[in-house]
This record gives sequence, C-alpha cells and structure tokens, in this order.
Amino acid sequence: MLLSVASSSRAAIRPNAARTSAVALRSNSSSPPSSSSSPPSPTRPRRRRAASDLPIENVDLVGPPDPISNIRPVIYASTPSRRRTPNSPYSTGEFPAESTRLEELELEWRLRQQRVDAMNHRFWASTNTSFNAQLQHRLSLLPPPSDPPTPQDIQRKEECLSQFYADWQAANRGRMGRWVREWWREVWAGLRMQGKIYVVRVLGR
Repeated sequence: MLLSVASSSRAAIRPNAARTSAVALRSNSSSPPSSSSSPPSPTRPRRRRAASDLPIENVDLVGPPDPISNIRPVIYASTPSRRRTPNSPYSTGEFPAESTRLEELELEWRLRQQRVDAMNHRFWASTNTSFNAQLQHRLSLLPPPSDPPTPQDIQRKEECLSQFYADWQAANRGRMGRWVREWWREVWAGLRMQGKIYVVRVLGR
C-alpha cells in the first residue's frame, strides 16, 4: 500500500516530496497506536542559568536611574580585561607581575571615569533638587483650585509653569553654561587618555 501511494503521487509531486511522504507514511504505520491511558512523556526541564554563567568579571554594569539626579550609575569592572597571549592559553592577569605602563593607564582611566560620573551625579542631583523646590514654592503661591479644577484654574497653572520655566532658565543660564564647558573639557580629556591607552596597547603587542 505504501508503494502504491508513493507511485501514484510521484506524477503529481517532485521525487523528493514523494520520498518524504513515503518515509512519513512508513514511520506512522510502524509506530504503535497511542492510547489515552498511556502517561505523557516527561518534558525535559530547562536548565536554569547558573550564576557562574553570567558575565560578571571585567564587565561594566549599569544600575537603575537615581531618583534625584536621573543618572544611571555605572559599576565599573575591578580589573581591565586581558587577552590571552598567542603563545600561552593562560591570561597574564592570572600571574602576579610588576605594574606596567598599560596597567597604570587603565587604572587611571577607571578612577577618572568614577570621578567624572560622581561629578555628573552631584551636579544634576543639586540642580533637580533646587528646581523641584522652587517649582513647588511657585505653585504654592497660586490660589487653591476648585474640585474639579475649572478652566480658569488650569489656565492659571499653565501660565504659572510657563513663567517659572522662563525665570529658571534666565536665572541659571550662567551656571548651566559653566557646567557645559566643564563637561566638554572632561570629555576631551577622557578621549585623549583613551587614545594614549590605545597607543600603548598597540605598541605592547
């Protein structure tokens, strides 16, 4: 019966499809009929990812935003990543050695990153705290709104917010300008240090 099905369908479909159909029919006919009383085959439990599988060493981690500064803190790796040498399967970081110029620059770079991040967090935490305090004070000067607020109450609050934002920008223009200049100085200094690390790493290969 299998041969007749395969031969009759060979004219309508390609040889590969007919061969596949014959194999599928043969496997279905040879397998015993399943009964409803037989227990289902146990599913293989999925292996949970162990803690050792997670990339922890030599990986920078990013935390949730700070509720005041809205800056995501970065937890930098304690040691820089070191590649294995072509002549040895072991990493050079596994053996004690004297401090090299590259290691000193990498350590200086990590300390610089932490210092700049802390400076950025302090600035925006102070700025946002002052902004929210002054905003709440300005809103407290408005007459109490009705319940529910009337269109006049909504318009009065919108005009208050617009005026507050304009006053805030005018009062903090100089402070924000100084911060932007200081921030870009840190950015360019960090880029120069990254370039120095790259040159030392290439020359040390």
